[in-house]
Formats: sequence, C-alpha cells, structure tokens
Amino acid sequence: MMFTQFLRDRGIDRVPGRGGKPWAIAHRGYSGAVPENTMAAIDAARALEADFIEIDVHLSADGTPLVLHDPTLNRTTDASGAVANLSDEQISLADAGSWLGPGFAGQRIPHLDAVLYSMSFRGGWLLLELKGDWEAGGVAAVVDLITQHGMADRVVLQSFSQHTLHNCQAIAGHIPRILLRVVPKEGDVELVQRLEGIGYAPSFRGFKSRRELVEEIRELDLCVNVHTVDAPEGWDALLSAGVSGIITNQLGRLQGYLAAKFDV
Repeated sequence: MMFTQFLRDRGIDRVPGRGGKPWAIAHRGYSGAVPENTMAAIDAARALEADFIEIDVHLSADGTPLVLHDPTLNRTTDASGAVANLSDEQISLADAGSWLGPGFAGQRIPHLDAVLYSMSFRGGWLLLELKGDWEAGGVAAVVDLITQHGMADRVVLQSFSQHTLHNCQAIAGHIPRILLRVVPKEGDVELVQRLEGIGYAPSFRGFKSRRELVEEIRELDLCVNVHTVDAPEGWDALLSAGVSGIITNQLGRLQGYLAAKFDV
C-alpha cells in the first residue's frame, strides 16, 4: 500500500510534511505529562487531538496483549519481573502510575483490548508498536482485537523487527506497516517495499546521519516519521526536511510550535 492510497482510503485530504504541517504523534500517549502507556496518557493525548497516539505492546505469559514499553515491569511500575514470564493476573496488580507522582497512583498496565475498545467509540488513531520478535500466533491475537473493535482503518502497526513485520504482512496485509530504526541500515528502502509498508521511522540520530533518506523515501510515496524529538531545534530540522510525522513526548509543546509555524 502506498502512502497516498493509505490517506485516500481513509478520507484524509492533507498530505503531511513536504512543506505542509506534519503529524504530531504522541509517544507512549502524552508521556511528557502523564505516566507513559497508561489509559491516562492515552486519554490526555486524545484530548489534545494528537494526529496519532503511539503505544507499545508486549504479550504476557498467558498471551494477553498488554500496553507497556519495557520487557520488564521494573522501571514503570511498583512491581518487577519480565512481562513474558508473568500472567495477566499478576501484571494487573502492578501500579503503573505512582512512579511519576502520587497523583497518578492506581494507574494500571492497560490491556490492548481496552485501549482499542475505548478508541473505537471515542475517536483517535493508533500507531501500535509490537516490541521485539513476534510469532504468527501473537500477531494474530493483536489483529483479531483490532478487527473485533473495527479499528483496522485507524491503526498502523510498526516494529523494529523484520521478522515481526513479515508476520504482520502475511497475517494482516490490509493493516498498514512501518519499519522502525534507530540508525538506518543498508537496504532499508528496499525492505520497506518488500514488506509493502507505508513508511519508515528512524530515530532523530538516524535522521541526522542520513537526511537525504527522507527525500528518497518520500519520492517513493512512503511516509517518514522521526522519533523521539522533544525540542524546537529538532523540530526545525524535521520541518526543513519535510518529514511526515514527529514523534514526541512533549505533545502540547509540539502542537503549539506547529500552530505558530502554520498559523493554525
């Protein structure tokens, strides 16, 4: 699927970037203000009308898709242990908010099912990152949830893993895919095309090392989103390069910056 087809099929008239306003993408929800990857962070990003809300997904030991970034609970909860070694019931007891402040105590690690249900009737677009290497069964479980909630037209899947994206392509070719990178690798453009992806998402460090790649990819009718950029000097560089989307922890600040630039 080409990027312009993706936009056209979803009734999106404005092509982001290339002299126009890029998407403001909320990294892990509105993580600059609220505990990342919680329902509170997702709701805060939706309240600010983020163009996309980026979240991360892991599987519990019993195969439940859960929304959190790290492979362990240690950093963002009051519990510990590897997600893949713990049951959904065990993980559900963890407090995922109090690490950022007592006012966020009681936030839990969301089920992807609950996030999709909420967004299906409250609105919003999801950029859903599958963390690590996913086998076909895990991908199918995620795709089933997306389909059950009627969200296939409002979800884009992304991953750093070629193996995961191949499984996404095979199981859910109708759901758009983006290849994530920290630093660009030789053959990435061809890989995105083989995966029939709609785009490419390097880190800001990777973008700076290969700025010319943005134009090369955009000329192939693919989008380019850059992660994770939180300061105006970085946003200036990305606007100049014509990227499609800016992934940021500081959603409110980025939206204010873009409003000033584009008189919106």
